Amino acid sequence: MDITIIWDWNGTLLDDVDAAVAALSRMLAKHGLPPVTREFYRANFGFPVRPFYQQVGIDLDRVDWDEICTDFHAFIAAEPQGLQPTSLEALEAARAGGFNQCILSALREDLLQRDTARFGVAPFLTHIFGVDNLDGATKLSRGHDLVAALPAQTKLYFIGDTLHDAEVGAAIGAEVILVDCGHQTAERLRATGCPVVPTPLAAVKYIQTERIMP
Repeated sequence: MDITIIWDWNGTLLDDVDAAVAALSRMLAKHGLPPVTREFYRANFGFPVRPFYQQVGIDLDRVDWDEICTDFHAFIAAEPQGLQPTSLEALEAARAGGFNQCILSALREDLLQRDTARFGVAPFLTHIFGVDNLDGATKLSRGHDLVAALPAQTKLYFIGDTLHDAEVGAAIGAEVILVDCGHQTAERLRATGCPVVPTPLAAVKYIQTERIMP
């Protein structure tokens, strides 16, 4: 049976946690609120993002949601970002193993297409599925769209860095592997019962090990 790896993007292949913390802190400063630390962010961030923004003090009854989303994405675009240290090695190892590879992200799809090309990831992928908004709500419906576009007999693995990735992966019938180098802590991820590994490359090696076990 063919194997398809569905990668999450932000926090999984893309190392953008520090950029997200800096962008969020800039947005909070704009509204007269104190910044957040990396530790607080990883211990509390989640999808959908609205409750998290309320938790850090944004009054969504008084502040326009579209303005919040637009500001955050403008601020994070100004921050330095790069791939996780083993991302390219992981993509290369998966390709060498004959695995199909896709991306499913809650990022708006035009931005996702731009960034995967910019960081040299797009050539490894057969499908790049994002959403049609900046809301940071869910990618579940796009996950179903992606599965419908894949061969029916492929075994799915979903590699992500959040509780939402675990939920989406389970909902689309994938085996989920979580990496703890992204937007949520290892402690939160382990509560899902999914395997938790430190890097994208470790996730690919986990899949390869599963394949050769009797």
